[in-house]
Amino acid sequence: MELEYSDKNSRRSKVYIAVGIIIALLVAATVFLALQASGLTADPDVEMRDVVVATREIPARKAIEEGDVSVRSIPADPSNETAFSSLDEVLGRVVGIPVATGQLMTRNVLASTTEGQTFSILEPGQEFDPNGPDLRAISVTVADANAVAGTLVAGQRVDLIVTMAINPDVGQTPEQVVEQASEFIPGPSTKVTLQAMTVLARNGEIYILRADVETAEKIAELTAAGGVFTMVLRPEEDDREAETDGSTIDRLIEEFDFPVPVPPDLEERAAGS
Repeated sequence: MELEYSDKNSRRSKVYIAVGIIIALLVAATVFLALQASGLTADPDVEMRDVVVATREIPARKAIEEGDVSVRSIPADPSNETAFSSLDEVLGRVVGIPVATGQLMTRNVLASTTEGQTFSILEPGQEFDPNGPDLRAISVTVADANAVAGTLVAGQRVDLIVTMAINPDVGQTPEQVVEQASEFIPGPSTKVTLQAMTVLARNGEIYILRADVETAEKIAELTAAGGVFTMVLRPEEDDREAETDGSTIDRLIEEFDFPVPVPPDLEERAAGS
């Protein structure tokens, strides 16, 4: 018995083959698009750039250590042209803001571009302005008891209170001393002098503050005159300038109605005994 050849079967086979080819082309196109989206089909001639990135979270005011960062090669574009390209450029530097894992390491995240220096006079990312204030860093010594129990840290803002020993007789002639004897007496005088100063760094009881050069001169003079400094912490949100009259012993006695000691009458006491 002979088998008859069917044109119908032949046509069906050709349809299956055509459908298979179409499906294969669709799969290939899908894979290609996926690879292209992932960057695996990138042009080998694309310019690459070595950049330093954080390999783990780095808290603000921490010196960068090995293990905090690594170098990666990525396609060059304007968004990464300011990134550091070598670990030597960042190791030992201090970050001024929290750095997230995978974040590019650029100059605007550093508090200092000098190795071992734990602060920068300018804010992180702030550019030097030749027309701006003449900013400086100056240090003052403040005992822990006068510095919010020694809890102040870099980045906080404080007001500086100074207590000075005032002697109104200094520089006066004998006649002037007699004239003002009943009006002024030597004693301590306390006044808030400088406000909203930023703590840049701290080493024990020595605090480094940001100031313009004129303010730095005043702090140096107050220090030379024997002023005792007290630092009070400001709320972060408070940018107001407080108005105060200062304080002296006579004002405190009058305000709080302190009783003033008087010499005892010893004769009357002896007579009574």
